[in-house]
Amino acid sequence: MLGHLNFRRLEECGTLLRWLDAGPGDRVLDIGCGNGHYDRRIAQSGAEVVGIDVRGAVLEEARRRHSPPCTFVRMAAEELALPDHSFDKVVSFCVMEHLADDRRVMEHAHRLLVDGGWFVFSADSLSNPGLTDRERARHRDRYAVNTLYTIELVREKLDAEGFGVEAWKYILNTPLALRLVRFSWALDELRGPLGAFRVIGYGVLLAAYGMSRFRPSWLSDPAEPGLTLLVRARKVAKAA
Repeated sequence: MLGHLNFRRLEECGTLLRWLDAGPGDRVLDIGCGNGHYDRRIAQSGAEVVGIDVRGAVLEEARRRHSPPCTFVRMAAEELALPDHSFDKVVSFCVMEHLADDRRVMEHAHRLLVDGGWFVFSADSLSNPGLTDRERARHRDRYAVNTLYTIELVREKLDAEGFGVEAWKYILNTPLALRLVRFSWALDELRGPLGAFRVIGYGVLLAAYGMSRFRPSWLSDPAEPGLTLLVRARKVAKAA
C-alpha cells in the first residue's frame, strides 16, 4: 500500500474530510490515525486534533512529522480511555473494517462526543455485484478485514449505539472502478524486486483517477453498492 497516495483512498478520504467540516474550536478525535497525515490536514482548519493508534512505529512517525499541532496517543480503539463528552467530532479513515469489536468502538465514540456531535467514518463494503466471493475472501485475508459493511448493517449498529445516520454513500462501484481496483490489488501482491513496479503502477492509477475527476460517474454511481461505504452519523439519545 502507498498510504494516502493509494487511489482507492482519494475519494474516500477527501469526502470524509468534507463531511467532517472541522473548523476553529472543534475538538476532533481520529481513531486509527496511522502516520497522522489526515490529522495534520484537519488541524490546518484550526481544530484541535487527537489521534490514537495501537501501532507504536506509526505513532512515532506521526509525532515526528505532525506534532505539534496534533497530539498522538498509543491506545487501542476498543479501549479509548478518554474523558466523556471531550470531542465535538470523531473520524476514522479506513479502519473500522479491521476492528475486532466495532460495536464497542461505536459505543466509545458515542460516550466521547458532545450531544449532537458527528461520527464520520469509512469502511470496506465490497458489495459490488461484479465481485466474486473468492475475491472478497482474498481481500479479507490480504488486508486483515473482519467485517464488510452495508448501509443496512451500519444503520443497525449505529442505531443501537445512539447515532442517527445523516449521510452515506458507496464509492468505487462502476465497471471501470472495479477494473482499476483489481489492478491495484495485483500491484499490492508484488514483492521483492518486482515491488518497484508498484510505484509505477500506482502512478498510472493516480493519473486515471485524476482524469475521472472530470467525469465522476466513471468511478462512482450513487445508485449502486460499492467497494467502500462512507458514513456521517450524529449522536442522539441512546435507545433504552
